[in-house]
Amino acid sequence: MSTPPATSADSARTGFLSRAFDRAAWPPRPVRLLSAAVMAVFAVALWHQGGVWRAAAALVMVDALAGLLPWRMPRTLRTGVAYWAENAVALAVPISFIACAAGSGADWLTQGAAWWWYGVALVVAAALLLAGGMDFRLLFSGDLAFLMGPSTPLQARTRAATGTLAPFGEEALYRSPAVTAAGPFGVVVSLLGAAAFIARHHVGDSKWRMAPRVLATELLAALSLLALVALSGSVYPALLAHLLNNAPSVLLELQRSQKDSHD
Repeated sequence: MSTPPATSADSARTGFLSRAFDRAAWPPRPVRLLSAAVMAVFAVALWHQGGVWRAAAALVMVDALAGLLPWRMPRTLRTGVAYWAENAVALAVPISFIACAAGSGADWLTQGAAWWWYGVALVVAAALLLAGGMDFRLLFSGDLAFLMGPSTPLQARTRAATGTLAPFGEEALYRSPAVTAAGPFGVVVSLLGAAAFIARHHVGDSKWRMAPRVLATELLAALSLLALVALSGSVYPALLAHLLNNAPSVLLELQRSQKDSHD
């Protein structure tokens, strides 16, 4: 019996799967299993709160399962849709929660903070940038983009877009429980949110992500942004600090996306 010829749709699907995933990456390494487990615990805590938080719990589990997929590493080996697919999932999950929260009329979405908390946010952002250790002289001169090496415009712009958009959803999904859950349980949920944020977005298979300074900086960011939300009673000072902390990396990726950086 002859095998029917492959259609263009079959070829495209097979091409995407081969570019996006690597069978050798399955089963997941222990660090990814640990990441998913931390997120699962956070999801259970969110589910316990009821209401719109059950939608949040489901979204967190989707994100956790996406992190267990055998993505091809390093990411620079992927092209086209295969590259930005993982980033799209990472963005869609928290932003979907914002939509759910807005639809349910969540009070924390419109709850601001005293003006001086935004000054505190500037100080927090400055401290995080210093802790990160980026050389701003090299960044602003464009030399850092050159030293980082070539990156395709698609990959660099995808990272820049993710760095710009992600803070909105991440503050909503991972840190808003600090202003909605009361009592000791609220503290537990908030700390689990900080742990889940680090586990999902900053723990991976690369040596760079597991470097002590990187992990220490991410832990400092998670706790300081959580403290901003809890003490100010609003997610917006933390959102400002988060955006400012990401800004140099976004600028770096935009520089790397320019044609001149590859010549």
